[in-house]
Amino acid sequence: MIKTMLAFRPELSKQAVLSYFTRPGRDLNHRLIAEIAGGRWSHIPAAPVQATLAYMAQCLGHPYPLSGSYADDEESTDLTRLATMELTWWPVGQGLFMSGRLFCIAGGQFNWVYDCGSTSGAAERDRAIATFRSRLAGRRLDLVVLSHFDSDHINGIVRLIRGTPVRTLLLPYVPLWQRLLIALGEGIGADNALLDFYLDPAAYLAGIDGSEIDEIVFVPGAGPDDIAPGSEDEPDPDRPIEGGKVEYGPPPQGSEGDPALAGQANVQVRTLAPGGRIIVPSLWEFVPYNDAAMQPLADAFFVVRVKRVAGALLAGRRRQSVMLRLLKRIYQRTFGSGSVPANIISLFLYAGPIGTRIRFDPVAGTAPFRINLNRDNLAQLATGDGFLDTPARLVALQRFYVRNRRLDRAGLLQVMHHGARPNWQPGLAAVLKPAASIFSSDPDYTHAHPAPEVLRDFWSWCPVRVDKVTGFSLVANLELR
Repeated sequence: MIKTMLAFRPELSKQAVLSYFTRPGRDLNHRLIAEIAGGRWSHIPAAPVQATLAYMAQCLGHPYPLSGSYADDEESTDLTRLATMELTWWPVGQGLFMSGRLFCIAGGQFNWVYDCGSTSGAAERDRAIATFRSRLAGRRLDLVVLSHFDSDHINGIVRLIRGTPVRTLLLPYVPLWQRLLIALGEGIGADNALLDFYLDPAAYLAGIDGSEIDEIVFVPGAGPDDIAPGSEDEPDPDRPIEGGKVEYGPPPQGSEGDPALAGQANVQVRTLAPGGRIIVPSLWEFVPYNDAAMQPLADAFFVVRVKRVAGALLAGRRRQSVMLRLLKRIYQRTFGSGSVPANIISLFLYAGPIGTRIRFDPVAGTAPFRINLNRDNLAQLATGDGFLDTPARLVALQRFYVRNRRLDRAGLLQVMHHGARPNWQPGLAAVLKPAASIFSSDPDYTHAHPAPEVLRDFWSWCPVRVDKVTGFSLVANLELR
């Protein structure tokens, strides 16, 4: 583990490395670390990066008692650290699998996942899931977020949640007729078991053998006047993590009759409030953004026709192939003869501290990143396959996240759609100013992501390649100002 720690960036001092191993009964000193750095014991391999970072996060999240804790005067103790944050973008190739964990000093932890899939690295995906599940050690997943319905973002979800309890599973709300169009764009036919997911994602996920999901929450599309609220929850060093608090709202307008919102016998199905959040009280917030402007500009006549076909698809499998072909013809007659697009919606997710009083204290990462103390920029913005390809879409995103300087702090950016050119606009990197620009892709895959123009745009903003071999992990502390 010491060998691995010495390779992290920013570089850890020997004193910092020593701090992870200093305890009664262990004889370890600076000289020994210097010898390891100089090449002694070269026959012993370095520990895996993920195991080392997990060990570091565990140490930081559960520190030994300070001497001040035993003083008679309670005010003599000045412990400002609230929690430790551990993040991992897993090496799954052409896809996305991101996980995070908060270790709270006062007790407890919160685990979350954003997307879980790959179309180029099934073996790598399954290995990452197995490693992640072993690290969970039987604990539940507090939050699972699926950005959209493409297979390279969701085809690992069954393996992930089978046998792993999930408290909240978050999905963008997409009307039934639109989900079926996405299925067409993905090439999902009547003989594909995933068609059931598009027909009724809540029933599909609730019916996974061995799954245990408390609730499925749909995120409605953001209206032009929706703005995520500021945070009023004050940081509390003495409050342990007790799970996430979800801000619920009414079902989306026009969702009547959609089976996805009908509820399940063993899972609660709910809707997030406009601009709503999932909050870890006094510590952390997750703020999703569903860009409703990405929905097709369909007139009422088109929607009525597609809804009729959707109703026939729900009635049974006998004529589903015929109905899918009819659905494609209706789409092409309305929008043109090209293929039906799949990536028409993707759920953005901001994850960061509550309010502005909690700051980041970076510890280590497996690739260079640029901490900006003025922006305090180690919050995360996951984009899935989202679009920021026009000034209007960028302005809408900035408006939604304007409070609490969220986009200023969101320095860990997962670049949209693996760095695809159609999802990007020139100069975007200089606007977002990420501390690290994470490209989760397989350059050897069919689409050869990331696009050179996108990579050049982010070249000065610490681009990080996450492929079938190399992942990216980062550990930081959360402290009160």
